[in-house]
Amino acid sequence: MTGNVTLYAVWNINKYTLSFNANGAEGTAPPSSDNDYNSVVTLPTAGSLHKTGHSFSGWSETAEGEAVTEPYTMPLGGKTLYAVWTVNQYTITFVSDGSTVPAITQDYGTAITSPAAPTKTGYTFDEWSPALPNTMPAENILITAQWNVNQYTITFDTAGGSAVTSIPKDYGAAVTAPAAPTKEGYTFGGWSPALPATMPANDVAVTAIWTIN
Repeated sequence: MTGNVTLYAVWNINKYTLSFNANGAEGTAPPSSDNDYNSVVTLPTAGSLHKTGHSFSGWSETAEGEAVTEPYTMPLGGKTLYAVWTVNQYTITFVSDGSTVPAITQDYGTAITSPAAPTKTGYTFDEWSPALPNTMPAENILITAQWNVNQYTITFDTAGGSAVTSIPKDYGAAVTAPAAPTKEGYTFGGWSPALPATMPANDVAVTAIWTIN
């Protein structure tokens, strides 16, 4: 060999391993892959991974970090990417058949505060069916108010006439007039106020009306 010779270094690009961590989810993480340094890598979907009450949002370089921007560039030394899970929101809708109860929308797993009990004329609120959960489940739910009908009483003041037994009745039930009272020297003329056809949502006191004979 005569003369000067310049030799050039030949560089082989290194490959590094990209691995995937389920980050608390169920299922199988995507398989790892070997990629050239600084090459563009298309990141996989979640595949069979799933986490109750959460949605897959991408891959992060840390367990608590935000999803990386795609396409992803292969770093030196390899990397483990962690699945990013975003908590879902769900809604509890109330069917009260009484006063309005606003729906509750909040994150899965968060504590649920019971709303104020609804009201309904002539009834007392009993419970929700199904029961209101302590924490938000991983689904929207519909719950219905259960009511106990109230009982009210009609009392009779006969104004000196024969006694008439009080009438206890459920709200809305038909009211049957009792036998008319009697009073010597008088003719019974009805009740004041008039007896209701059905039991109202309150106790009622009525007084006998008499016409002298």
